[in-house]
Amino acid sequence: MAKLPKVKKVKTPGGYMVPAKYVAGLSGEQRKKRLLALEKMRKSGKVLGDLPGDKTPSGKKRKTKESIYTKKFRKMYGNKRKTKNSSKK
Repeated sequence: MAKLPKVKKVKTPGGYMVPAKYVAGLSGEQRKKRLLALEKMRKSGKVLGDLPGDKTPSGKKRKTKESIYTKKFRKMYGNKRKTKNSSKK
């Protein structure tokens, strides 16, 4: 079996461990807010929308790196999505 690389983890205020990349590059205040929001999500069992630090100060969503799977899919099928009405003719 191949060894998996160790993932650095950060502890939330409630003691729950999350990957360090979830808070990488955030300022101290945003980091605390994000960890609290992740803890709240874990307790409720629901996704609560955007986390602190997901948007730029101007209110736009931050750009993220596209996954290799998304790149492969778009290469195979293009960037267009099918709509429900497009199948009816």
